Amino acid sequence: MKVIQLLLLLLLPLTFFGQETPPILKFSSNTYQAENQNWAVTQNAENFIFVANNEGLLEYNGAKWMLYPSPNNTIMRSILAVKEKIFTGAYMEFGFWKRNDEGLLIYTSLSDKIKSELIEDENIWNIKAFDNWVIFQSYDRLYFYNVENNELNYFTDKGNFYRIFEINNTIYIFKNNGNLYKLEIGKEVLIAHIPDSYKVKFVLNIFESDNEDLILVTRNKGFFKIDKEVVTKWSISGDHIFDEFQIYSGVQLLDKTYMLGTISAGIIHLSQDGELINTINQSNGLSNNTILNLFEDASGNVWSALDNGIDCLNMQSYIREYNDNGGTVGTTYSSIIHNGKLYVGTNQGLFYKSTLVNEPLKLVEGTKGQVWSLFVYENELLCGHTSGTFLIKNNTSQQISDIPGTWNFREFPNHPELLLQGHYSGMSILERKNNKWVLKNKIKGFENSARFFEILGNSEIWINHEYKGVYKLWLNNNYTAFEKVILFSDVPKGKGSSILKYDDDLLYSYQEGVFKLTGSGENFVKDTALSKLIVKDEYISGKLVKDSKQRLWSFNKSSINYAEKGPIPGKIEIKSIPIQNYWRNTTVSFENITHLKDNLYIIGKTNGYILVDLDKYNKTPHKIFLNDIIVKAKDSVFNVLVNENGHFNYNENVLQFNFSTPRYNKYEFVNYQYKLDNYQADWSNWTASPNVIFDKLPFGSYTFTVRSKVGNQVSDNTVNYTFEIARPTYLSNFAIGGYLLLILISGFITHRLYKRHYKKQHLELIEQNQRQIEVNRISNEQEVIKLRNEKLNQEIESKNRELAISTMSIVKRNEVLRKVKKELKSNIGLSKDDDVFKLIDKNLENTKDWNLFKDAFNSADKDFLKRAKSLYLDLTHNDLKFCAYLRLNLSSKEIAPLLNISVKSVEVRRYRLRKKMKLKHEINLTDHILDI
Repeated sequence: MKVIQLLLLLLLPLTFFGQETPPILKFSSNTYQAENQNWAVTQNAENFIFVANNEGLLEYNGAKWMLYPSPNNTIMRSILAVKEKIFTGAYMEFGFWKRNDEGLLIYTSLSDKIKSELIEDENIWNIKAFDNWVIFQSYDRLYFYNVENNELNYFTDKGNFYRIFEINNTIYIFKNNGNLYKLEIGKEVLIAHIPDSYKVKFVLNIFESDNEDLILVTRNKGFFKIDKEVVTKWSISGDHIFDEFQIYSGVQLLDKTYMLGTISAGIIHLSQDGELINTINQSNGLSNNTILNLFEDASGNVWSALDNGIDCLNMQSYIREYNDNGGTVGTTYSSIIHNGKLYVGTNQGLFYKSTLVNEPLKLVEGTKGQVWSLFVYENELLCGHTSGTFLIKNNTSQQISDIPGTWNFREFPNHPELLLQGHYSGMSILERKNNKWVLKNKIKGFENSARFFEILGNSEIWINHEYKGVYKLWLNNNYTAFEKVILFSDVPKGKGSSILKYDDDLLYSYQEGVFKLTGSGENFVKDTALSKLIVKDEYISGKLVKDSKQRLWSFNKSSINYAEKGPIPGKIEIKSIPIQNYWRNTTVSFENITHLKDNLYIIGKTNGYILVDLDKYNKTPHKIFLNDIIVKAKDSVFNVLVNENGHFNYNENVLQFNFSTPRYNKYEFVNYQYKLDNYQADWSNWTASPNVIFDKLPFGSYTFTVRSKVGNQVSDNTVNYTFEIARPTYLSNFAIGGYLLLILISGFITHRLYKRHYKKQHLELIEQNQRQIEVNRISNEQEVIKLRNEKLNQEIESKNRELAISTMSIVKRNEVLRKVKKELKSNIGLSKDDDVFKLIDKNLENTKDWNLFKDAFNSADKDFLKRAKSLYLDLTHNDLKFCAYLRLNLSSKEIAPLLNISVKSVEVRRYRLRKKMKLKHEINLTDHILDI
């Protein structure tokens, strides 16, 4: 068996894809806003990360990246954090960065002191520290900087290619001639020589073994050991790696294992004994296969400076991932351990792998398509598939039911030869005959989807349909049909709801919590203890999963919760692991988790699965840092000291606080909470935003407090910042004193003014009374005039009535005369020249009547005829007469007798008058004359 495992290990680098890897936190150039290529990584005492980038120095505080451009615009090749300083090396340049009072890093060049002595085209490739010295290494020279007295010296060995290493505060130097030196009291002491026969040209790193031997890792010749100045080749099972790949960087981790960064094959992880543990490359999660530098931080995370990006490998995480980046495996819907194999059911089929070896998943023959469930019954593995039901043996499958869409299986109490299946469209019975499973029958009477179902007693079936509700069904004695089906209308239905039997209790769960079926079996009541599994504000699914350790699992937005029985009988403990749904991203109500062994679980996700080892999960303490404070005034923006109280002018009342918690675990999400005393009484809601802006704060004293939370654990510290916004100038003490003095003076002046005012008011009152008397007199006179005017108006109206009467009498008289004339003509037979007709015509055309009418009309409507004549000069005497009749609003029939003409002739006159007045068609002639 060991031989087979060894062979598999040897073959893994060649066939490796999608294996279990630590979680990887990825940062692309778009994220950190600098160039692709990165050369080295370091970490300071505050756990902030610093990276040497082609463009300059990158700083990451756990919340945001900041770029400090290279001081001479060249590629930054090396970096090292020593206490409060960050030392960097570049082309023809080296020095250190130190944070100023405003929280920004400021660069100090050390190479400027000896600029003329630098070697042409020199790059600083490495930086190490020991005691009070920091050593900058180029290929031909070592520069020694004393951090206490700022002394700077150097050694030169041109053409011998220096390479320095630091182990336990001891500096080792390897040169191109194969010699390895130890630096003692400023001198190189030879400790070993690598024989030329090994052809070692480049040592990447030096480590110390448990027995204090030195272990050297080379670029392409493998590992070497140095014991008492004797160099020997260390042969390991993974030696072929050095023949196939070019190693560019190497590091020994805190657990004594080794990680090697290659030029084209990603990262190779070896055990302390040199056996291959894993290969991590682009096919299983790494951002880039060219690893320029590896660095292990204080939390055991391994940072990879890549040719394109920066990756952080959570090597100490309790989580391992299986990433299906190629889309071969797909989304995991179920999983199970059976006969030493891990089976994973996905939307692509059923896959398996050995539990002993970290190998690729392989497809079980005949199972392509959606797998919904895996069920082990009496050591036989059944697979619920979209195409039906399959019996699985090793890497083969046998279909035993072709009813589409087998959701799940349940055992019948007291009937070990029967299994109940739920399908897309109802339920069926599997029966074991002659040690073979066959489809017995489909059950009649229920044709809906049966994904969540449980058996109570021998014949009582409960089904939850998330769109219809909870059903209770009674199965007949021969299991062929449902005798009765009841839908519980009072049970709330909801998306993601589920039903599950736990400890002989039937549980129904949805957004409002977990409900337990009462003893009568008639309704569900809320279980307050188990309802804590479902966080209402974080609800995504009510699905519950029971594992083989009797733990009950639920899935929320920012965590996976589980309930387990405590030491006190009947007591339930609710625990949580902070794995956000963002990383799982499974379909709602299809979440799945399976117990593998001990406290190891597998959780399905969109492109593979994750392994969770609860034994390794521990809540490590963390701290929060207030990184910088930005103050915005009307015309300026500036940073202020974070470690001193702030004093700001009134117009400097917009403050932005930037804070962070330097935690670099992929599955850990940091949330922040803050408050501002004297502005908001309570803590804010938890938020992922690492900054907050307070806009237009009023004057006064404030204390800003912020804390962080990772999962459910609050930071060990809270950060406080006290500041004051000054009063505006118009509310300063001087201004207030001036206001008081002004009030006193104003009071005195007001008193004098009031005294003068009341005296003046008395005189004005007398004068006002006199004016009132005069007003009353004028009012009386106006009343008299008004009465006179009313009398005159009455007289005018009387005259108008008289005029109308006179006019109508003339009209009547003329009508009578016409009738007389007509009668005389028709009955008597007088000639036209008879004197009687002349008398009648004379009276009909009597101008005296017109003059009388004219005088009366002018008296009633003063100067109308003059106004009309002045407006229309072409009007004749007859036109004015016609206008007067129209002014009286007489009809054509009434005007005709007055003018001794026919009604038709009146209409003709109307037409001619409109023409002379040039009136538009839509204007009424009578209305126009009334308006003159």
